[in-house]
Amino acid sequence: MKTVVYSFDVFDTVLVRIWAKPTDLFWELGNQLQQKKLITISVEAWMNLRVEAERQARKKSVTEEVTIEEIYKPLAEYLDWSSDTVARVIQQEIDLELLSLRPVPEIKKRIQELHQCREKIIYISDMYLPKEAIELFLQKNQLWEDGDRLYLSSEMRLTKASRKLFERCLDQEYLKPYQLTHIGDNLYSDVKVPKKLGIQTKHFTQTHLNRYEKLVSEAIDVPLKFRSLLAGTSRLTRLQCQENSLHKKVIWDTAASAIAPILFGFVYWCLEQAQHLGIKRLYFVARDGQVLLKIAKIICHNWNYEIDCRYLYGSRQAWHFPAIQEITEKELDWIFDPTLFLSVKSVCERVNLNPEEIKDCLVKNGFLEEVWNINLNKRQREALKSLFQKVEICDRIVTRAKEYRLNVIGYFCEEGLGDRVPFGIVDIGWNGRLQRSLSNLLATVDMYPENGVCGFYFGLSQRLKAYPIDRLLAYFSDPDRPLERDYLCSHRGLIEVLVSADHGSTVKFEKSSDSYRPILRSKQNELAIKWGIETYQRVLEEWVDNFTLKVDKSLCKANYFLRISELLMTAFFEHPTPEEAQTFGSFLLSEDQAETIYYRIAPCYHIHEAIKLLILRKNKSNFAWLPASALLSGSIASFFLKLYLIQSKFKRYIKAIKFQSK
Repeated sequence: MKTVVYSFDVFDTVLVRIWAKPTDLFWELGNQLQQKKLITISVEAWMNLRVEAERQARKKSVTEEVTIEEIYKPLAEYLDWSSDTVARVIQQEIDLELLSLRPVPEIKKRIQELHQCREKIIYISDMYLPKEAIELFLQKNQLWEDGDRLYLSSEMRLTKASRKLFERCLDQEYLKPYQLTHIGDNLYSDVKVPKKLGIQTKHFTQTHLNRYEKLVSEAIDVPLKFRSLLAGTSRLTRLQCQENSLHKKVIWDTAASAIAPILFGFVYWCLEQAQHLGIKRLYFVARDGQVLLKIAKIICHNWNYEIDCRYLYGSRQAWHFPAIQEITEKELDWIFDPTLFLSVKSVCERVNLNPEEIKDCLVKNGFLEEVWNINLNKRQREALKSLFQKVEICDRIVTRAKEYRLNVIGYFCEEGLGDRVPFGIVDIGWNGRLQRSLSNLLATVDMYPENGVCGFYFGLSQRLKAYPIDRLLAYFSDPDRPLERDYLCSHRGLIEVLVSADHGSTVKFEKSSDSYRPILRSKQNELAIKWGIETYQRVLEEWVDNFTLKVDKSLCKANYFLRISELLMTAFFEHPTPEEAQTFGSFLLSEDQAETIYYRIAPCYHIHEAIKLLILRKNKSNFAWLPASALLSGSIASFFLKLYLIQSKFKRYIKAIKFQSK
C-alpha cells in the first residue's frame, strides 16, 4: 500500500468554467431554449426557475444528493414538456457544461505528473450530473487514464459535505485516512470535513473569483452574459500564470483581472470608431501604442476587422521639434513644459541644441556652465524662457528644426501617411499636442489629409488642434464632460505605466541608405524589462486571445467596457492591495522627454513631505500614485497622505455639486 494517494475535487479545482458563476451557464441554456422555442418565458425567468428546481429537488430528496433527472422533473411538469423534450434539454445542459469547461493548468500539470509516475488518481465530486458525463469531461481534457476512479455524489447518493462520500472512498480503496491527500476548493467539504476524518488536505483557492473578477461579475448594469464571460476570461487567464516570483505573479494576476479589460475596451472602441468613420488604417503611436497595437492585431484577426494596424514611431521630441517653424507661445509651452526636473541642459535637449552652442548667450544672462545640470527654480525657468525668445536662439532652433523635418517627413512617407488611405492615430492622451505637430508636419509637404487628421485617445484634458477639421476623439474621459470619470485619469503616471514599451523613446529620424529609420534613446527599455514588461505584455495578449476566441463580437458594446473599466480603475487605482502597490509602484518613470531623472510611480513619503503635500499642495512627483504611496510609507506619513486623498475627494464632490447646479 502506498503511503499517499491523491484525490481531487472536480469542479473549480480540476476543471473551471468559462462562466464567472456556475449558475450563469443556466442563462445561456435559457437563451438557447428560447431560440428553439422550447420556452416562452424570459431567459432570466428560466434561470431562476432552474435554480429553484434544483433547490426544491434537494429539499424533497430522501437521499443526500439528487440527479439531473430529478431536478428536471418539476420543470417538465411546469413547462409541459414530453419525456423526449426533457431528455434533449438535459443533454443540451450537459453539452453546454462540456463546452464551458477548461482544465486548471496548475492542477492539470500535477495530475499528469502523477499519471506519468503510474499513480492512480481518485476524483471525488459533489455533483448532480451523471458519472459518464464527468468522466467524458476529464477525458477530453487529458485528465483521465485507465485505473482512475470517480466517486460521484449523484451516483452514490452520498456527499462530501456529510463526509459519507469520503468514507465510501476510503472503504472501497482500502485506505486509511492518513494515506489519502485530498485537494479541493471548498473550505468546508474539501478541507474541514475530510480533516475531521484524518485525511490530509490542501485548500486550492486560485479558482475563486478575485476582487476584480467579482466586481465585473456583479456589475448588474451590464448584461449578464457579457460580464460573466468577461470575468471568466480574467480568471482563466490568471490561472495560466507560470511565473515563480511573487513580483511577476502580482503583475500577471493584476494584468489579467484588472488591466486587460480596460485596455481591451479602449482598443475595441478605437476599431469600432474607425470602422464607423471609414478609416482604413490605424497608426499606434510609440511608445504607448506598442501594447495597444498587439491587442488590436489579435482583435482584428479573431474578429475579422479589416483595418490595417501599424506602429508609428514618435515622441514629443521627435515630432514637436521638427514641426517648429517659428517660436511662439505654443512652442514655448512645450519647450518649457513644467516637469519636476528642468535644467538648462534638458531644455536644450528638447530642441536638439548643445548648451555649448549658445554658451555666450547663456553666460551673459547669468546661466553659468556650472548650473547647466541643476534643477531650475521658478524664477530661473522664467528667465531661461525669456532668453529662448531672443532672435539668435530662435533662429538657430528654427533652422535646425527644418533639417530634422526632412527626415521625419521621409519616415512618414515610407509609413504610408501620404498615400491617401484614410487613417487615424491612436495614443493614450492627454492634450493633443502630438497630433497637432503631426498635422503641422504633414501640411508642410502637402500630405495633410483632405478630411483632417483623426486621433483616438483614452482620455483628453483639452483638444489642441492644428486645424479646425482635425478630430480628437476621447474614450474614457473627455474635456466636454469634465466630471465624467476624469478623476480616474488624474492617475496619468500609472496609466502611462500600463502602456509602457520595451524600447526607448524616439529621439529623431535619420536617413540610412534609401530608407528612414527612427533613432531611439535606447534599443531596449532596460528599466521596464527588468521590472517585467515582457510578462506584463504577454498576459495581456493571452487575455485578448482568450476573450476574442470565446466571446462573440455581437455581445460587446463600448459602453459596457466603459462601465467595467470605471469599476476596475476605481478599485485598482484608488484601492490597491499592498502587493499591487509594491509591484506596480516600483515602476520607474520619467516625466521629462529627455529622461534625465526617473521616479518611482509610488514613492515612499517622509513625514515632512506628506505634510508639505497636505498643506502646501507641493508634491515630490507630478505623477505619484498616492493611494499606493500611502500603503508604502510610514504610518504617520501615511496618515497625512490619506488626509490629502480624503480632502481631494471632498473637493471633487463639491465641484460636482457646483457643476450640476449650473
